Amino acid sequence: MTNRWILQAAFLLGFLSIALSINYEILERRQSSTNSECLELLEQLDGQFCLGHRKNFKIPMEVKRLGQTEKKNAAIFIREMLQNIFIVFKNDSSSTGWNKKIVESFLDILDDQIDFLNKVLANERWTPSNFPTILRLKSYYRRVQSFLEVKGYSSCAWMVVRAEILKNFSIIRRLTNTFQN
Repeated sequence: MTNRWILQAAFLLGFLSIALSINYEILERRQSSTNSECLELLEQLDGQFCLGHRKNFKIPMEVKRLGQTEKKNAAIFIREMLQNIFIVFKNDSSSTGWNKKIVESFLDILDDQIDFLNKVLANERWTPSNFPTILRLKSYYRRVQSFLEVKGYSSCAWMVVRAEILKNFSIIRRLTNTFQN
């Protein structure tokens, strides 16, 4: 009798772990859709080219080169990137001449995806392996934020940041591709 109970408990735990695991197929579809929407909106935020203001903010290389086997880390890094992009664009962009509805739509999409990722990753935390990368990502976005502040949130500074965030979404797209398979 006891052996049967142990077998049933083991069977239940096996199914429970499957039920609680991250569904990367849904995550990949949802993130791909968000990436496309955000890129489309960012491309609509045009303005003058400010070549003299260009800056290399140095996004962490390990985020750019994440391997196929690190799906959970990819999802955690995407969430971190989207949260920080949201914070950057939440700042005063009134000097840009950008359409406020486009910026608001962009922020709404980001906010919705961040909420989704927070639910999906509710039990996922930083680990000793991804902690240094998270800290470098935070530092990277502080440099972006500082650049905007130093430049007085000028339209040229915002165009440089917009170009940088466009690069971020190509990295996010690559990270999203790790969810396949």
